[in-house]
Amino acid sequence: MTIPLIVHGAAGRMGARILSLALADPTFRIVAGVDRQAGRLRDLGVASDAPLLAALPVEKGAVVVDFSHPGCFAVLCQHCAANGMSVVSGTTGIEPAALDQALEAAAKRVAVLAAPNMSVGVNVVFQIAARMAKTLGADYDIEVVEAHHNQKKDAPSGTALGITDAICAATGRTRSDLVHGRDGQVGARRKGEIGVHALRMGDVVGDHTAYFVGNGERIMIGHVAHSRDIFAQGALRAAAYIGRATPGRYTMANVLGL
Repeated sequence: MTIPLIVHGAAGRMGARILSLALADPTFRIVAGVDRQAGRLRDLGVASDAPLLAALPVEKGAVVVDFSHPGCFAVLCQHCAANGMSVVSGTTGIEPAALDQALEAAAKRVAVLAAPNMSVGVNVVFQIAARMAKTLGADYDIEVVEAHHNQKKDAPSGTALGITDAICAATGRTRSDLVHGRDGQVGARRKGEIGVHALRMGDVVGDHTAYFVGNGERIMIGHVAHSRDIFAQGALRAAAYIGRATPGRYTMANVLGL
């Protein structure tokens, strides 16, 4: 049985790639794309006669894959929960409390998944970074550096925060322990802080490196994205999983069996 698919943020870089890859995947039936203006998906260069809508339709049983604006997320979750539509979101820049509130409410009625990065490799990095931080202990300084293209609007990236969130969960830290860049007379590095640094340049798809540095050694975990297709493929893998899941809140670890 095919899974009805709606892409929210269809005109964006990720939305268009997800639609193009979904066309070649018999797992899915594309219902529509949603963005600021109406028309046809062919207007976006996607070889489909499905509609491009300016508002979310009602399609019970569909999975809505969301790569859009963080300000739309709460309303999207409410619409999907009210109409029996599951959610897979890769939108970043959403405040953690708002994200949790929207997901928890929707998860009572439909299957939901939100992830800062849906690449298989990145989700393995999350797991490794958490285990490494816990194993190495407090004597190792941790710094996370990320780089993206010069049009990215949010910083630090959702993936960088995914790495730091995984480390915090494993070591009893919180986001209050993050230091975003350093400037001026900041003094000696505070034990337990995690430095986070964002670079914006050219057409970089996504580079992330976590440094674990102790006295006498340095360990680095890195991920370099060569193509946005790794994110689109991961999103479709998540959509296939969520499309068959019972109501509840899920993670990419569930999808990948990590």
